[in-house]
Amino acid sequence: MDLFIHYTALPQGKQLPDVVEELNQALEDGGVVCGGQAGRIDLELEDEKVNPKYAQMAVKAYLQRAAFAADTTVEFGGMEIGLYE
Repeated sequence: MDLFIHYTALPQGKQLPDVVEELNQALEDGGVVCGGQAGRIDLELEDEKVNPKYAQMAVKAYLQRAAFAADTTVEFGGMEIGLYE
């Protein structure tokens, strides 16, 4: 199952490779960053091993801790959810 992070800017002091590494650590065996484009990070969730809802919560928690902007959204199953909703 795919999850997309839509962002306008990375947190201050972070580069995209840092964010990718930290997201992969946050997901552990629950998924992996698999690509993206300008303003979007694509993740593939391992729904065979872990309930995707837990991976979604781990991603949102990481983004909040990393201080992504309030206009950042997480798209899951075709629905976008605000980072701080």
